[in-house]
Amino acid sequence: MRLFLNRLSVLAKRSLINPAMYVMSAVLVIMALLVILVPPKETSIYIPVAILNSDDASDTREVVDSLCTMNSIFHFYEVDSEEEIYKDLSSGKANTAYIFPNGFSENLTSSGSRYDVKQVVTPASSFVFLSREEVFRSFYGYSSRQIISDTFAARGYDVDIHDPALEALFDKHVNEDFLFALENIEGTIYNAITRTEKVPIPLYKFAGFFIFTAALLGVLAFLSDQDNRIYLRFGLVERIYLGLLQVAVFTFPALLASIVCFLVSGTEFSPLHVIVYTIFVTLLAFVFGTLMTFLPIRQARSKIFSAILPVYLILSFLFSGILLDLTNFGTALRTLTRLFPPSMF
Repeated sequence: MRLFLNRLSVLAKRSLINPAMYVMSAVLVIMALLVILVPPKETSIYIPVAILNSDDASDTREVVDSLCTMNSIFHFYEVDSEEEIYKDLSSGKANTAYIFPNGFSENLTSSGSRYDVKQVVTPASSFVFLSREEVFRSFYGYSSRQIISDTFAARGYDVDIHDPALEALFDKHVNEDFLFALENIEGTIYNAITRTEKVPIPLYKFAGFFIFTAALLGVLAFLSDQDNRIYLRFGLVERIYLGLLQVAVFTFPALLASIVCFLVSGTEFSPLHVIVYTIFVTLLAFVFGTLMTFLPIRQARSKIFSAILPVYLILSFLFSGILLDLTNFGTALRTLTRLFPPSMF
């Protein structure tokens, strides 16, 4: 029993004097401090769209005013010239732009391109189709009534497009808000120009990667003891127990540092999740180390493992989700990530 306790003490000291443990703990602490100290970033929730209105008609003026005051994901604003449009697009102030020519509303239903709205975009423009939809749904009710008026006029009937009865008919049966609503865009309606959000810092992923790294360091120490025949002094059950402890005493400091950093930073986490993950990688690492002891080779297993370890750690880091979004991976790559436990944390 005394020999067993002495061995356990040696294992614990070996984990505590390992420089990698302090490096990993320091990185976790820095990540936790970043979560606390990095201020929230204010980002604009609007997509800026410039409008140049050259049409003097009251209908166009009314629609442009409604666009510039509407509450949606698009922030429409007026400019005075095409030069200002190109300047705003090049500087990034505007995402896209629309130019309404003189006589636009009067000739809204006529064929030809003379009175067409001109849309100006750049390779960086986004939501081009949706902004176009937002613009033209504002003219939908007016253009539809004008089409009806022109159709009846061609047959000798005079219909006033501003007739209240016609407007009531459209409001009841043809709702342009329903036909053109951007309901599939998350956060369509906003009540503020900016919103505050924290820069996502993957403290969770770093913790999962470091706990697994600590388990692999425990396997390296376990294989080193196997090569030195230290476990020959114990029976089979004691060997298994000490082998598990060899890995566990390395993962415990990483587990403890992770939980402390989560608590300090206020990161949302489940302690049971962290503990179960740590137990899982401890068992997995020990099984892997045990399988290596049965390899029919004469060379020291610890040297082979230490040669493989850097490559495997690099791959584990890449597939941990710290740098790459694993949800964008194809089926084959997502299956491959299962070979690297940090991707599960």
